[in-house]
Amino acid sequence: MRILIINLLIFINFILESTIFQYIRIFGIKPDFTIILITSYSIMRGSGYGTFIGLVSGILQDMFYGQTIGINAFAYMITGYIIGQSKENVFKDSYIPSIVFNVAAIFIYQHLFFLVTYFTKTGISYTHAILNIIFPQSIYNAILGPLAYRLLLKLDEKRFMDNKIYWFRW
Repeated sequence: MRILIINLLIFINFILESTIFQYIRIFGIKPDFTIILITSYSIMRGSGYGTFIGLVSGILQDMFYGQTIGINAFAYMITGYIIGQSKENVFKDSYIPSIVFNVAAIFIYQHLFFLVTYFTKTGISYTHAILNIIFPQSIYNAILGPLAYRLLLKLDEKRFMDNKIYWFRW
């Protein structure tokens, strides 16, 4: 049931990021709720979940909005894997890990994204990316990340999340 709910969360996040979340920009920067979702499940469940959520979310974004398939998928997937490596060393009931890892995830994702797009000659300067995208977005995610993390942690602790779904009954 957990995988079904996570896939539903990925799909809902994709729809909301494409529509409503476009209107909550501050100085042209919007929070990256995909990073918040990846970071939250990486902290709670480890790198396998973070990698899966990053890959599926990235493929969705690349298919619908990307000029090149795989850039977002690669960057989100690696970000989920790296953040998930610290699962064992994190106190999950605190807000602090969510803040720290959301900021770290933005830096990891944006640097991977910038590195890949740099080689495709898109012409974005590194200084512009740091000052106008990475820092503001990391602050935005650091503020909203703990709130979303708390909600996702409560959802993940629900009893129905551990139920199995059997498609065939023998």
